[in-house]
This record gives sequence, C-alpha cells and structure tokens, in this order.
Amino acid sequence: MITGILSRRGKPMEAIKLPKKYRDICEEIKNGSYESLAKLNAFEEKFPHQNLAVKAGVEFFDRKYEEAVGHTLLLMPFWDEWYYSNVANEYMMAMCFASKKIGREAEVISALQEEQSRLMEAEEEKCLKGSCQRYNYCKILLNYLQQDILPESRATNYQPLKVPKTASELIAEGKLNTEKDFDQKKLLNLLFMKGSPENTVDYYERIKDLNLGELYYEQACICYQYLGQKDKVLEVIERWAKSKLWDVASPTQVRPMSFFMYPFMHEYLENEESLKRIREAIFG
Repeated sequence: MITGILSRRGKPMEAIKLPKKYRDICEEIKNGSYESLAKLNAFEEKFPHQNLAVKAGVEFFDRKYEEAVGHTLLLMPFWDEWYYSNVANEYMMAMCFASKKIGREAEVISALQEEQSRLMEAEEEKCLKGSCQRYNYCKILLNYLQQDILPESRATNYQPLKVPKTASELIAEGKLNTEKDFDQKKLLNLLFMKGSPENTVDYYERIKDLNLGELYYEQACICYQYLGQKDKVLEVIERWAKSKLWDVASPTQVRPMSFFMYPFMHEYLENEESLKRIREAIFG
C-alpha cells in the first residue's frame, strides 16, 4: 500500500498498490486480449474499483458508452485509491464526453456536484482558495456539460505568428546542436511556438522516430489540424497510441484515457473507423 494520502473526508487513506499478477492481467488487456478481462473476476472482492476502471477504459474505446458511463459513475467516490490525480480527471472527462452522446448528462452533472461536495467537506480551505485541483476540474467539466464550453487547450488557443521564424533562425538563437536528440526536440517545440505550422510538421516528420514525449505529439496534431490535414492528425495519434506514454499513471490504464483530455481528438475517438486504427496501434 502507498500511504499518506488523505481521503476527501479528512481521514487517512491508502492508495492501492496492485500485485504483479493483477498488473500482468492489465498488461494482457492493454495488448489486446479481451479474453483476459474475465481473469479480473478473481480479484473482484479485493480490487472492485480497479476492475471497474479497467472495464470502463476498454468500453470507452469500444464505444460502449452506456456501460462505460455506468462503471465510471460507480468509481466517483473512490478516486483516492489511485496515487495520481490525472487518473480521475481522464475518466471524468471521458465520462462527460460519452454522456453527451447517450443523453446521460443529468446523471453525470449530479455526480460531479456530489464530488465537489465531498471535496469541499474534506478540503474546504483548498477548495475555497482554488488550490484543490480536482474540485476545479469538476467545475470545468460542469461548464462543458451545462454550457458546452470545452476545457482550455493548446489547440483552441493556437495561432501561428504572422511573421514566423525559420528553423535556421531558431537554431542560431538557441545555439542548438541538431545532431543531439535533446536539441532536436527543443527545436520542434520552438517551431511550434515561434515558427510556421508547415515547418513544424515538416520537422516533426524528420524526427518522429525519436523517443518523443506527449507534448510533441500534441503539437504535431495541432499543426496538422490547423492545416486541415485530418489524415495526418490520425497518423500522429496512432503513433502516440503505440508509444504507450499514456500508461504510466497506473496499471489500470489499459487504454489511453488521456486522449479524451484533448478536444481535438474527440472526433477520432467517436468515429469507428479511426477508433479501430487507434485500437490497432495500442495493441501493436
């Protein structure tokens, strides 16, 4: 067990550390074994909430939204069993996205409001000061459901400079050595911020075989989207899915739940053809 976390009611809480046998089953599911889902039944008594999370993750990526929303609603009081807060945020965002597709917004709104009440009871001072991250994110999701206001993202705010800088200028300014992987990644980031979208994606294509982080995949997607090249956006998403960068928070992350946090991905996550390609990349 990982100790030292407070529950939302102010009592000592333990995040769950899963045994190797359970982690191995999650790895099988992550690699595409639907048959391995049945193996979770042996852990139902000890890890019921982790089982729900695994099942919901699979269901979101199979567009089984009724089941996925239902399972995530059951998870709402138990997020403190995960060490990293992004697990809760990713599932809650996916639940909101799916609920809008099946008309269950009212249930999800109620669940988010209940979550805020629980957090307020446990950490009132932090909530009132605006420093309770999950409380704040619930508010963002309520705006999404009630007013159709998407969460802020780099994609919605992206606007290239009117006079973009060239790669050569950025290399000179940053004194970069483009023979080094670190400097190549740095240049890609600088091109996104100060260069043109065309030069950004051209350079991404040159270095895409490097061990890139999620930020760089996101930037490539944003630029391709800006240029109207949806097929290329999907290609980047596939490479991102294959990278398995999204699974570090918990063994229960058997699907890239973080993808729902990026509004530009939503059209690809709800389309069966593109979703099939994403699944194949995950299993790859």
